[in-house]
Amino acid sequence: MRRTLIAAAALAVVAGLVQRASAVWFDETVQYVKRGYHQNTDWPWPYICPDRIAVREPFCLMVNNGWRRQNLLGPHHFNADANKLTTAGELRVRWIMTQAPPERRSIFIERSIESDITAQRLATVREFAVQVATDGSTPQVSDTYLISEGRPAAVVDATNVRFYESTPPPVLPAATVSATGQ
Repeated sequence: MRRTLIAAAALAVVAGLVQRASAVWFDETVQYVKRGYHQNTDWPWPYICPDRIAVREPFCLMVNNGWRRQNLLGPHHFNADANKLTTAGELRVRWIMTQAPPERRSIFIERSIESDITAQRLATVREFAVQVATDGSTPQVSDTYLISEGRPAAVVDATNVRFYESTPPPVLPAATVSATGQ
């Protein structure tokens, strides 16, 4: 009798475990089917968002590079002897700190061959930018590997003056006598 009782208890435990195991298997199968159904019905959507991000990302990079180029100060924005800002450099920093959108008020300075000159230029621009900032924000000033494609204003002015000086004065063509004598 005792053996029968132990065997019945063992059988009950095993039957309970088998029912739980089949219930777990059934639940996992139902979840698998549901997941597959939802993946099939929502199919293009999980792939559309990453594709849209991948398409827009180059444009964001181009906009950021354009603002970096716009806010770039080159060697022609500094006096060569004292590393102080020229009038053009001051105007550029003033525009960046007052007119550019607040999230784009970062100033970039072209790196010089000598690191101490770059450090002096960074300090000069930081000092001037703090003076002209209307909202009291601390400007973000950093050096960059980009090369400024501008020229000093004196060179541009001299080119324009020489062009205007070399143009001939406007003169009407000489009057000609026609064949009829009139």
